[in-house]
Amino acid sequence: MTTLSDINELRLSGFNHIDALISEGPDWNFVGRTAPFYLQYTFSISTGNEAGQGGQTAFSPAQQAATRTALAYLREVTGIWFIETNNGGAAQIHLASINIPGDDVTGLSSWNTAYTPPRSGTTVNDYSVQAYVYLDNVEFRTPNADLTPGGSGYETLLHELGHTLGLKHPFEGDIKLPYEDDHTGNTLMSYDSVGGPYSTYGQYDIAAFNWIYGGDGLGGQYGAGGRMDYLTGSNDAERISGSADSERLEGAGGDDVIDGLGGVDEASYIGARAHYDITKIEAGYVVRDRVGDEGQDVLVNIESLVFADGKVFFAYESLVQALYVGYFGRAADYNGMRSFQQQLGALHAPEDVRGLAAAYSQNAGLHALVDSFAASAESAALYPGATTTFINALYQNVFGRAPDPGGLAFWSHAIDSGSLSRANASLSIMAGALDNKTAQGVLDAKLVNNKLIVASGFTLMIDTPQEIAGYGSAAAAASVRAMLGAVTASTDLIAYQTTIGATLKSMTGPAKAMANVEYGDPIVHVDLIGIGHQPWEQTLV
Repeated sequence: MTTLSDINELRLSGFNHIDALISEGPDWNFVGRTAPFYLQYTFSISTGNEAGQGGQTAFSPAQQAATRTALAYLREVTGIWFIETNNGGAAQIHLASINIPGDDVTGLSSWNTAYTPPRSGTTVNDYSVQAYVYLDNVEFRTPNADLTPGGSGYETLLHELGHTLGLKHPFEGDIKLPYEDDHTGNTLMSYDSVGGPYSTYGQYDIAAFNWIYGGDGLGGQYGAGGRMDYLTGSNDAERISGSADSERLEGAGGDDVIDGLGGVDEASYIGARAHYDITKIEAGYVVRDRVGDEGQDVLVNIESLVFADGKVFFAYESLVQALYVGYFGRAADYNGMRSFQQQLGALHAPEDVRGLAAAYSQNAGLHALVDSFAASAESAALYPGATTTFINALYQNVFGRAPDPGGLAFWSHAIDSGSLSRANASLSIMAGALDNKTAQGVLDAKLVNNKLIVASGFTLMIDTPQEIAGYGSAAAAASVRAMLGAVTASTDLIAYQTTIGATLKSMTGPAKAMANVEYGDPIVHVDLIGIGHQPWEQTLV
């Protein structure tokens, strides 16, 4: 549904480098709010010409070819599909050459909109746009005749297409770029040339396009008119904060702090997953670009990461690690993490250990999922003995020490009497540790927290098929248990990243392969713990 407020004023982002480029139109997002979501363009000058404008000459075949290249690039940037038509009456974007008045005007873009004012309410049902891109064919005939990317004519074409898609000059309007930032090195919409000619848009242009179109075109999930805003930073180090709503946030460059605040938020990166290191810290996560120039970002209140080849989800990540560390004394493996995240999400499980422990007896699906740890082949191999042996092992996993006599007796009786399953005992022991406010309890909670952070760091470091396969044997699991067993309440978690990396490297050989992982694979259960497909699973995922 398009409203008058949609087409009268595009909501601003609150970021100067974006808002200084936002024009009052032409609001392509609100044209034809039903599929197909594309714009038609034409080089025809026989029909569809702008009212009151004469003297058009058609683009040459070379100019047309270069324009198709520019529109293909714009599709990559905005996600908008541009389809060529020879019928000028059917097109929304018209391209031609004219003699533009003025000796210093090399290009011109104009547009007009039409809609029927609603008789009541604010809903607009017939919004349409016509846009016209002109290149001068008199004073600037020579540079505009050659629209080869990398030349001044091509930069002019990108500038005018920028206007056509809703960008303004950064020195106009109430919101302007600071003088020192207003140059073509940042935005092709500037009149102040620095470097160039450019064959791609500047960082501020990309940020503005992301805000308007969300990178997924017209009618997509992101951008103006979508379900999620898309906020993009600059190449400088900065703090990028979302709101109470859900957003996609992109640092773009520099060492940034990205805080989603409320909602379910995504942090976006342009490269493949294998090009980045992801590290768990107490505040959230750190993402470091090993290949490009996106820097190192601290992420807070971010629920997922978006890469060029797939997503990494943080939802339930800490909870799954707690289950693995508590029961098996090791970090979750790649497939196990994805499987349990999906199943916990499908069950709408609580996202913390205390909540899951409380929900265990109330939710049959959660009950079965947690108990699958105890039913696994790995459990049978680790805990073949008596209940007391099992409790001693759990305490070593969680606290790195033996239980006190009272605790051993309490938990053993609870399991042997049938009032508590082995899997839920692990969950309950960890939940109790996090709630213990005694001096020993505070130390235990710190130790548990450190182990969970190290476990997260290990699993998040797995980003290639070789590493996924490498962490797939009993010997590999034992080495990860040893790594976690060396963690203490006073471990320097930053320095310990070296140990995490060395542990993973020992499983995959001397060189870390850079092959991409196909993240769209179906979820599979972890053979290592032998869960197998449970009869209740098909109703959950």
